[in-house]
Amino acid sequence: MQPTIRQSLSRTGARWALGSLLGLGALFAQTASASALGDAIRQLGASDGLQRSVTLKELGIVDPVVLAGTATQDFYLPVPRGLPLGDASIAFDSRYLKGEPGVSTVVISLNGTPAVSQTVPDGDGMLQRTLPVGQQARASDFVRLGVNWRSRNGQVRCDDNHSLANSLTISPQTRLSYRVDPRDVRSIEDVWNTLPVRTTVLVAGRQLEQASFDSAWRIGASLQRNNRRMTVNALPAVGETLDLRGLEVPAALAGVPAFAALRGAEPQHKLASDAELGALLMLGAAQVSGDIVVADKALQQRLTAAFAALQAQLAADPDAGQALQQWRARRAPLANEALASQQLRALPMGRQMVLAVAADAGARVAGLQEAALQRLLVSDNVTVAAAQPPQWDEAKGIRLSSLGGSPDSFDVLSRGDWTMNFPLSAVASQGQMPGEITLYVAAAPGASATRPVATLFWNGMLLSARQLEANGQPERLRARVPGYALGINNTLRVSVQRQPYSADCNEIPQPYPASVLPAISYVTPGKAEANGSFIGLLPLLGAKSQFLVPASYLSAAPAALERMANLAAASGLSASQAELVVAQADATAKPSMPFVAMEVPVDGAKPLVTVTDRQQLRIRGKSADWLDIKGLKQLSSAEVVTAGGQQGVLWHAIGEWTGGLGEPFLLNRGNIAVIGGNGPLAWVDSSNPETGIP
Repeated sequence: MQPTIRQSLSRTGARWALGSLLGLGALFAQTASASALGDAIRQLGASDGLQRSVTLKELGIVDPVVLAGTATQDFYLPVPRGLPLGDASIAFDSRYLKGEPGVSTVVISLNGTPAVSQTVPDGDGMLQRTLPVGQQARASDFVRLGVNWRSRNGQVRCDDNHSLANSLTISPQTRLSYRVDPRDVRSIEDVWNTLPVRTTVLVAGRQLEQASFDSAWRIGASLQRNNRRMTVNALPAVGETLDLRGLEVPAALAGVPAFAALRGAEPQHKLASDAELGALLMLGAAQVSGDIVVADKALQQRLTAAFAALQAQLAADPDAGQALQQWRARRAPLANEALASQQLRALPMGRQMVLAVAADAGARVAGLQEAALQRLLVSDNVTVAAAQPPQWDEAKGIRLSSLGGSPDSFDVLSRGDWTMNFPLSAVASQGQMPGEITLYVAAAPGASATRPVATLFWNGMLLSARQLEANGQPERLRARVPGYALGINNTLRVSVQRQPYSADCNEIPQPYPASVLPAISYVTPGKAEANGSFIGLLPLLGAKSQFLVPASYLSAAPAALERMANLAAASGLSASQAELVVAQADATAKPSMPFVAMEVPVDGAKPLVTVTDRQQLRIRGKSADWLDIKGLKQLSSAEVVTAGGQQGVLWHAIGEWTGGLGEPFLLNRGNIAVIGGNGPLAWVDSSNPETGIP
């Protein structure tokens, strides 16, 4: 029996060896069929993560924040809710000044946990720290940065401690930076929350159909009213010149004509073929990338043609051709299928996930933002039949808790501040603007018989103040919100001040808590008053209105869209409810609702400001011209006019404009504004020329 067993094992071993050889042969054959070019294509699109950063200045805190004596300040820095953060840190940038003797200390905390504590030496110098931020996903959409400054210059503990020479100045360049893994970005909400401050919107070309053009400006206006800026990229046509500085083309792709042309290109490169466009898309070139994509039929056709032309250049390498098809299916699905009407999708495009918006869905995006309903978009594919901002409840208004106000208490020794930030769009809808604020504060009793004082500021403007009973019960501050206090981004601050008590130097002064109660504090709307001023027009433009633009804007879409988004946000025009009206060349527009008109003559309007050939600016007075000047560049004018019983804003460019209107601003003074690259340069109230502000 033993020989038989050996023979059987021998045959089994032979079969196993033969099978192994056949398997290895198949593996070698498969490996041989793969190409270096195919492997290089498969590696395209890999990303180390989405890098994001935001400064205090970009959040609307444009001036340095000065802390003196005993003071605290909290800043709320936005982060994507529910997503883990990589390499997250805050670069805290400040400068100290210590001209009086004594002890000055600063404590910096993150979400209430002290992270840095330092005593400040005499003299002056920079105080800069990099604070690591935890990587865990957060249920909230902000990181709270707290700065606590204490300066004591008294020789004994009961001496007066009001030092003016010792202070800490926090720079608006203080920055939060983090990285997000693209694989964690799965839903539309995730895409929206990870949009950079300067968001790029990608469109099919420099000339757009009206529906796509209409969606794009609405998206831009919505972005700007939510602390972001829009830049527009248009897919370049063959023959257009691109700036390719910084573009890297892997050497393994040099055998493909389209990649080879880009690899050896000059910084200013003229696009020679659709295949080169396909190569740029695969390389993730900034010039053909976007964070939001207006996914119309024209864009799908451009993508399809670009990848088909590139596919033809890979005909000699079957593996490379297959790799391109796989890459296209995985990383460019917009080339294969069009979006349905009113559809929003979170889709991969190259190295990142993008928000793809159907050509007729721009108003839906704006409506979701105005209604603060983007948190509902937890899937990657939705169809939005309707999205409108909610109606004001005039009895209750909008609660500060719904705007992100923190209910946390804070200790006050001599002064403590509570702040919150929110965009104007959060408190302005359906043709109404904030008219009054009702705010409740509670404070614990202190040792001093002097009652504490609570002061309410809106964008740094004093609105209300009162002495508190300080019995731990809610106490009310109520104030009218004037239109001139409003901004695109708004900061509400409540300052509580106490008189420290030392009992004739027998006790050390102690802080006592205070709290703002956002759950019962609210902003109520004011009545629209069309008084011929920008302020009076704001509520009217926030409801049903018209946006009048010349047809030439559709042929030069990128720059025109950026200006339109800027002006829509500055004038308070509703991005969800306004109607786009395209005026043909030399045609006079006849608005039927409150309006904003950009370089369009309006029937019946009698403006005081005239701009001739984009060169001459003239402002009429009652008996003589206030201004008549030529040679100005990169300026524009905005004026409140009346036409056909409707009030609106008339805007004209002065000189050649190449982009948007600069940093965000709000038209909230007088009835005439001259605007430069960084916002308004001069305001005029034609009813009182002396109110012109240079």
